[in-house]
Amino acid sequence: MKVTSILLLCALALLGFSGNTRADTPGREANCNTQVIGCTRIYNPVCGTDGKTYSNECMLCVENEKRQIPVLIKKSGPC
Repeated sequence: MKVTSILLLCALALLGFSGNTRADTPGREANCNTQVIGCTRIYNPVCGTDGKTYSNECMLCVENEKRQIPVLIKKSGPC
């Protein structure tokens, strides 16, 4: 009886962890205006796919426009 319950608990744990595995998605595009004149100073950090934290999506857009390199948003919040 104890062996059966241990096996059942192990099976449930493995099933629980299997839902967390997913392909590593590169990120999402920032919501940019076609012409960025200036950004607000509101701190709403985003983590770029380049590993750098940007103060907000607008700052990431400005950087993308300067460098002509499409950095995506890896996640909301600092890296």
